[in-house]
Amino acid sequence: MRNIASSSSFSASTPKWTYDVFLSFRGEDVRKSFVDFLYSALQKKGIYTFKDDEKLERGRSISPALLQAIKESRIAVIIFSENYATSSWCLDELAEIIDCKHVLGQTVLPVFYYVDPSVVRRQKGSFDRAFVKHEDEIEDKERIQKWRAPLTEAASISGWDVPNTADGHESKCIQEIVEYVVAKLERVVAIEAKNQVGIDSRVQRVNALLNLGSGKVQFIGIWGMSGIGKTTIAWAVFNRISTHFEGAIFLEDVRKQSESLKNLQEEILLKILCLKDLRISSVLEGSKMIQTRLCCKKVLIVLDDVDHLSQLDALAGMHEWFGDGSRIIITTKNKHLLVTHGVDKMHKMEVLNEYEANQLFSWHAFKKDYPAKDYEELSIEIVHYAGCLPLALKVLGSFLYGREMAEWRSEVERLKRIPEDEIMEKLKVSFNGLKEVEKEIFLDIACFFEGKKKDYIRRVLDSFNFCPDIHINVLIQKSLITLSRGRILMHCLIQEMGWNIVREKAPDEPGKHSRLWVAEEICDVLARDKATENIVGMWLDLPTPQDVVIKNEAFEKMKKLRLLKINNACVSYCPNCIPNEIRWLNWHGYPSKSLPESFQPEKLIGLKLQYSRVIQLWKGIKLLDKLKYINLSYSQKFIRTPDFTGIRNLERLILEGCSSLTEIHPSAGYLKRLQKFNLRNCTNLRSLPKKIILESLEVMILSGCSKVGEFPEILGTMDHLKAVYLEATAIKELPPSIEHLTSLVLLNLSYCESLTSLPSGLCRLKCLEALILSGCSKLDRLPEELGHVLSLEELYVDETAISEPPSSIVLLKNLKTLSSRGCKAMASHKCRASLPSWLLGQKSQDSTGLVFPSVSGLNSLAKLDLSDCNLSDKGLPCDLGSLSSLVELNLGKNNFTSISAASIKNLSRLRILELVGCKRLEILPELPPCIEEVYADNCTSLQSATDLTKHGLLHRVSFSNCFKLLQDEPTSSMIYATWNHMLKVFSFLQYTSRRPKNILRRRDY
Repeated sequence: MRNIASSSSFSASTPKWTYDVFLSFRGEDVRKSFVDFLYSALQKKGIYTFKDDEKLERGRSISPALLQAIKESRIAVIIFSENYATSSWCLDELAEIIDCKHVLGQTVLPVFYYVDPSVVRRQKGSFDRAFVKHEDEIEDKERIQKWRAPLTEAASISGWDVPNTADGHESKCIQEIVEYVVAKLERVVAIEAKNQVGIDSRVQRVNALLNLGSGKVQFIGIWGMSGIGKTTIAWAVFNRISTHFEGAIFLEDVRKQSESLKNLQEEILLKILCLKDLRISSVLEGSKMIQTRLCCKKVLIVLDDVDHLSQLDALAGMHEWFGDGSRIIITTKNKHLLVTHGVDKMHKMEVLNEYEANQLFSWHAFKKDYPAKDYEELSIEIVHYAGCLPLALKVLGSFLYGREMAEWRSEVERLKRIPEDEIMEKLKVSFNGLKEVEKEIFLDIACFFEGKKKDYIRRVLDSFNFCPDIHINVLIQKSLITLSRGRILMHCLIQEMGWNIVREKAPDEPGKHSRLWVAEEICDVLARDKATENIVGMWLDLPTPQDVVIKNEAFEKMKKLRLLKINNACVSYCPNCIPNEIRWLNWHGYPSKSLPESFQPEKLIGLKLQYSRVIQLWKGIKLLDKLKYINLSYSQKFIRTPDFTGIRNLERLILEGCSSLTEIHPSAGYLKRLQKFNLRNCTNLRSLPKKIILESLEVMILSGCSKVGEFPEILGTMDHLKAVYLEATAIKELPPSIEHLTSLVLLNLSYCESLTSLPSGLCRLKCLEALILSGCSKLDRLPEELGHVLSLEELYVDETAISEPPSSIVLLKNLKTLSSRGCKAMASHKCRASLPSWLLGQKSQDSTGLVFPSVSGLNSLAKLDLSDCNLSDKGLPCDLGSLSSLVELNLGKNNFTSISAASIKNLSRLRILELVGCKRLEILPELPPCIEEVYADNCTSLQSATDLTKHGLLHRVSFSNCFKLLQDEPTSSMIYATWNHMLKVFSFLQYTSRRPKNILRRRDY
């Protein structure tokens, strides 16, 4: 057989586009101004835009992730600014962009932001100076030379010179750029659609039905059998026309998500209204919210694979729900559903014609749009037998790809024996070509795991000794399954084919099937003792709790049972036995006090008995070398763990919510392979193993174990442990051996109200990044050597009794978040009712001669919260303005009357200032140029404020209940002028103002 070139893409000449636009820019020049507005405007048009928001150190080479983002963007917009060439990062980006222009055909659009194009093209002025500096600092001269040609080429492309576009109005220039990008994308999408088999003509027919020129709201239905391409056409239409609407969303697989209609309603509103968070309490509320919030918006909504009228009633009930010109596209297998809902027009999907079908089949069988030599007639026969159904063509083509001529002829002969109308049987050809282990995996996925997370499926299949990774990839390559967002999916036709394979030998006798997944069949088999030794898996997942009868002998004949899942089954008593061959036992609500005495599951890998009635799993020691996972969460009668001596390979022990659990067997402290140990909310647990050496442990959770007063002694290095959660425990102190947790990144001790001190060994944790002590009301000091933890980035001491933090704290050069909210003890009369003394560069009136460090050493601090600390006028440090990285400052609920102008004005990166509840504050200080948000609500003594109109980035100001401020006529006029200016900007750019996320989030491991 001749060699046929292979390719994983549908069209070898079509790159994989993840983003519509990639923005390249010098952050310090334009990030908070031109780029922010351009990015928002692009997003508003539904243009998927990549904008790198990371603050990267100078000199670092471009990251692989950023390189990938450039390669996967259709269009690159380069914003040349005065300092663009000073960044080697930007120049590396530019070189990659120009390379993608040549190799991938990427479109490049230059924008010259107050820099002359000739300066860029010839590398004169600031660009010349930047290159001179690079020559001095960078040893790799070849790298520098590779930057010059891309600069020249990019600057020679027709683009936008901002000062000379629209008379220098930046907003109009942005509008021009966005309109050009929209038009460019429409042309690109149209060209790409023409390169896909059968797409262009079908899209044109649907577009004709849509009648986009009409201002009426229209519902369009696309219907046809499974696998015929309804979703493909709907996506193609969506990609072509979505930019013509004020908001657009494509909801895939509505049928599969019909039990969570609230979530779908939230998705629609979040996407179209550009919201960050929304919670809907009921479907009725969600329908009403869609109606009220979208009735004045021109929207495009695609509801894919709808199979019930209730879904349409909840998501797109009536035309009146949407603004003029809106289009609602519905795909379904059920034409009657569209008629009942009253759609305006319908498009029936037809199978491909023979020419198109031949092309589609060829792409999958030969990786080109025509058959290989000598395979023409065989290809025509296969296309005929497939009935020109796109899904069947794809599956059959993938199956035959790379096979010899004799194999093709054999498969054609086999196809002839299958009636043309039985597409299921045609799809089975691909199944017949699998290895035995691949067939087993395929049937397990079809019957049990479709739509589940790949990692979970892999763990279960691995327990069957199936080596799932390689075989799952084979199934993906053969188009039998797909992987999307970490989940394994299977088309309903292929899944039904798998079901038929399981049933074919005894269609009317479920007890003889190898797998059982239909609730009615399982209940009948268990109640009537109809099981046979054929059964290898049983998956009873009831949507709501239901009484189920299980005979005592129900499982005795299932000698080969390896997978058992029972969920929501209300069983009065447990059967006498569970097969010892079982590998994965998942019984939600297991009804017995313990596992059967005869149960000796030497092959058991996973044991999940959540919400069970188990008191004790078993007595004594069981040798279960293969057991890796135990989950007894919320088994509220569970009182003691087993002896773990015989379970030496355990990797996960999850006992969350076992409220009766009182003790953990000491052997748990020596599980060398344990990776996750979760005892959250075991409220009666009083003690842990006295000593532990858990070499593989990564996460330890004791949150809410309110009676645990002692942390175990650590016998040796535990260098895999990243996070320890001890919130709301009764722990009084940590052992000195805590220093053995050499890789610890997060330690959460919040609301440990008995904690009085921390060991000095804590300061030897060189990887610690987050220390959370909020609510430790008896903790009055931190270790003196805390400043030696140079890795520390987040420190929370809210509502503690700390009065004299260590002087070494100024050594924390990487500290980004410091929160001491509500630390009134720190502001007691002994500390001058002022800022915590450790933040002052001066002695307190009642000091004993000690000198505390100033804030000037905290060079990375981005967020500082000193709210509700009783700070007075003298409490604010004179060098507060030295915090060069500070972005967010909260001084609310304090007692000062004024703030030094220099303290705030010199904070060059400050974006958010909160002064809420400062009832004695009389004057709002002068603000830095970069300020974006000011909150001064309930400052009842505030009388005057500096001119806010000069702060161009300011987009949120709040002065609620500042009555004296508004009594001053010049000040009130200035505030109203500021508000009017912001409203005009928002109206033009449709910019939804919001409070930004915290610069640093607490980690969740």
